[in-house]
Amino acid sequence: MYKTKKIFAILLIVLMIGSIFSGCSNSVKNTSKTNDKENSVDNSKGNEDNNKTNEEEIVLKWAVEAGAADRGETQDLIKLAAEHGIKIKPWIMPVAKDGEADKLLISLMGGEEIDICYDAYPNMKRKINAGVVYPIEQLAADAGYNMKDKFGGYLPVFDDEVYGLPAFVDIGITLYNRNLFDKAGIEYPSAENWTWENYIKTAKKLTDESNGIYGSFMPTDWAHYNYFHAIQKGISHYKEEGTSNYDAPEFAEALKFNYDFGNLHKVQPDYLTMKSKQLPYDSFTTGKYGMFVCGCWSTSLMKDKEKYPRDWKFGILPMPYPEGNDKSTITVTGNYWIPTTSKKKEYAFKVISLFAEHQYELGYGKIPARVDISDEELDKYIEENLVEPFKEDGITVDDFRQAYFDPNMKVYPEKIVGYGDVAINQIFCEEGGLYGIGEKSLEDTMKQIKEKADKAIKDDMK
Repeated sequence: MYKTKKIFAILLIVLMIGSIFSGCSNSVKNTSKTNDKENSVDNSKGNEDNNKTNEEEIVLKWAVEAGAADRGETQDLIKLAAEHGIKIKPWIMPVAKDGEADKLLISLMGGEEIDICYDAYPNMKRKINAGVVYPIEQLAADAGYNMKDKFGGYLPVFDDEVYGLPAFVDIGITLYNRNLFDKAGIEYPSAENWTWENYIKTAKKLTDESNGIYGSFMPTDWAHYNYFHAIQKGISHYKEEGTSNYDAPEFAEALKFNYDFGNLHKVQPDYLTMKSKQLPYDSFTTGKYGMFVCGCWSTSLMKDKEKYPRDWKFGILPMPYPEGNDKSTITVTGNYWIPTTSKKKEYAFKVISLFAEHQYELGYGKIPARVDISDEELDKYIEENLVEPFKEDGITVDDFRQAYFDPNMKVYPEKIVGYGDVAINQIFCEEGGLYGIGEKSLEDTMKQIKEKADKAIKDDMK
């Protein structure tokens, strides 16, 4: 499962910069403990016997970003673990500057003993390829823990192995400006049959360019907007032999679909105008756009009336889906995982299962990735945590249920996950932009994307 060549390559990097990380060993197997007081476990009790069963003496290291250790949510999670007899010490991750290597990855490759880490789903693949993420299916079996029943399709699966547990999910939704619908005399849209075709029809009715009003706003140059229409149809980024799948016609259709909102349908500023005016991603908050399709994190913009003052109300809907296909949306999950260097994996599994099951209950507005919550529990959570900030907008429990928790909605990863993924996203932005301003034809653009993506995959596999 682990890529030997990649391990040797990264180990060479570790050897070259090893002076930065004193205390790191030269292999995953020969681990040593750091003497850095800020980043290390409290060793005042001396070396603990790893076989002790007294959980009150168990101390785990959790890798957290600088500044995150003292946040309320982090401290609440630490308290949650303590209530179950496990003490957690934050290990502050060295911060990598732009262009620098992932220092957490380098630390783990050097043998740093860490027990718990966190990553968004797309960011896990590189660490899995490097052999620093521990597959947890056996740990779950030993604990009698049914991961599939609790988290369903949200589990972070790579090459048929489960590598972590999802604590929360960011899910694609539609925000709409009720005020603009009222002024245009248009009924509010319904979650029923909310297809992209209906989205465009509705956006056209709302658009009034003479008064600077557009029916839609989406930041065209975000990488995944260039291909999500194909993803919602279930089309893979990769072929079985490992090359890119960008000669599939659905990807050309998806790229065209993205730029057609402004260039063809005229329901939002065209791409050249967006770039020249540098329209920000949060433009929907200005009240000049009828609808905005984005991750559900965008509701935090609407909650912040100090930064985004408004005298208009908004509503929420699911993400539109391609007509003739099943209802679907795109998602990013936040996952806890266990490094291979952990010497207390069974306890680490207990903690990540606690975090994954209960983090959403701590009152920070997280959307649970669990699929086993009863209707009663879910309604109570929605009412107390999601509806409360938006009661003045008239958003209901049912609105959130249909947008976030529809069991019939297929979920697809928002970002590319696999070899060359970082480079491929950049390629889509660069080549797609040239197509968006009319510098390249669709055929030439997709040809370039295919060729460059195949090279990026090949280079990443070396």
